[in-house]
Amino acid sequence: MTIFLFAGHGGTDSGAVGVNGRREADEAIRLRDRVKAYLPPNSGVSIDNNADPLREVLRKAQTGSGSVVLDIHFNAASSIASGCEVLIGDDAKQNDIDLATDILTALVKNLGIKNRGIKKESETPRKRLGMMRESGSVCLAEVCFISNKNDMAAYDKAFDSLARDIATVLVKHDAKAT
Repeated sequence: MTIFLFAGHGGTDSGAVGVNGRREADEAIRLRDRVKAYLPPNSGVSIDNNADPLREVLRKAQTGSGSVVLDIHFNAASSIASGCEVLIGDDAKQNDIDLATDILTALVKNLGIKNRGIKKESETPRKRLGMMRESGSVCLAEVCFISNKNDMAAYDKAFDSLARDIATVLVKHDAKAT
């Protein structure tokens, strides 16, 4: 079984640009790397390489039915939009929903911001998300709004505890898959 951690936009494009010029790609990489640091050395974690566009990340990913897949992103909108949410595929199974629920719980607990819930990919502006085609337990976390100074302050304050709790969730779901 393997844990796959992906940083949304992964450095190939900036993604959203928010408070004080912070780039979604940079924050997603930063959080991904901190989560990875909290995973046990034998957890079989696989990460993207910060250079490939999404289609190449998806081509290289070798997920399987026992995989645990988390794609890290940050939302953007007006400066007053706030909260965290987790996205699942339209064809999500119970294991996807369980993973999404635990990731959302970790986000809300650590950040103390609005819970925007679990949403299906068809409820997003893009309607279809490439990462949702991967195998295993799969979700995409919209950590907070990079465009909201209060969300980003909460994220900065809780950064380490959030990363630790996300790692704990991933290990739990990886153990369930074996």
